[in-house]
Amino acid sequence: MTQDDLLYLIAFTQIKGINDTQRKILLATYGSAATIYKNRSVASEAFPGLNTFIKQLLCAEWPLKEAAKEIDFMVKHKITACSIQDPTYPDRLIHCEDAPTLLYVKGAITFNKKQVISIVGTRQHTQQAQKIISELVEGLKHLNISIISGMALGIDGLVHQAALDNDIPTWGVLAHGLDQIYPTQHRRLAIRMLEQGGLITENKMGTTPLPFLFPKRNRIVAGMSDVTIIIETDIKGGSMITAKLASGYQRDVFAVPGKLSDPKTKGCLHLIKTNMAQLYYDPTDLLENLSWDLPTHSPLKKTVIQSSLPLDPLSISILKVIELLGPVDATIIATKVNIHFNELNTLLLQLEMQELIYKQAGNLYNLL
Repeated sequence: MTQDDLLYLIAFTQIKGINDTQRKILLATYGSAATIYKNRSVASEAFPGLNTFIKQLLCAEWPLKEAAKEIDFMVKHKITACSIQDPTYPDRLIHCEDAPTLLYVKGAITFNKKQVISIVGTRQHTQQAQKIISELVEGLKHLNISIISGMALGIDGLVHQAALDNDIPTWGVLAHGLDQIYPTQHRRLAIRMLEQGGLITENKMGTTPLPFLFPKRNRIVAGMSDVTIIIETDIKGGSMITAKLASGYQRDVFAVPGKLSDPKTKGCLHLIKTNMAQLYYDPTDLLENLSWDLPTHSPLKKTVIQSSLPLDPLSISILKVIELLGPVDATIIATKVNIHFNELNTLLLQLEMQELIYKQAGNLYNLL
């Protein structure tokens, strides 16, 4: 793309009153933003077949000065523009009707891995969520994969960090311009991400993260991915929007179940209940459901966690049963270990207090 082409394209995307779907059609019809701009010089004959309102917007003054300032900013900060007409544009996102016309990218343009997964969730997460993310991301590192999330506090930040820890490229989709990082706590994380992925936005410099921009951001997260996994979320929130968008794009959606009484998991349970999402169980189950390659080197399931406190042989036997069968009901554990139920409950409580196991929905026990 030449500098002139980019100038007209940026100006074209900043014309208010034309949505992404309409821009996509206009570019497909006329070939480029530069061609559209040149056609406007003969307003009486330009754009046959277009409705009067859109024709008036195209024939009005374009924000070329603002576009030129944007290019200067991009050159200074080594930001790349990725047009919907470019071969490097995210190849999953391009099939979405409302795909952004232009993406601003800080980092290497390597979106189009064999597999792309998005993982999102609440800002107010539990300790268990962090363990689920670590196990999930570790279970995907053998794939030619990249991981997408929204750079928010909580689950998003944990996802990006886990990807970096496992040498997986990770992309943060922003609801603002690339002249800032929001939240500011993620500035160091963002810098690290540039080494193995980067930052993506459809917003020009100076765009502040206003509430209405976050749902728009979420369509990019969902659209870039083969599958979206919701870790924890209430019945309302950005993660639910992302899940619904992904489902609308005919992408796979998985949700992690949790306690019925916990607001942080009510959204996940609702997605599963309404068949909008499949139940996420563990990395192996996910890979099998998606028909993705399983690792060849070692099993994904963790070995029994070593405690800093001494464990008696009976507690070790209980942990081994939970590792093998979990999530598992206490009655099955009692049968396998051959222990009285009252004694088992005492030992299970001790193991929970040592943060070696946890009890999930349905009174089932699993390893932490």
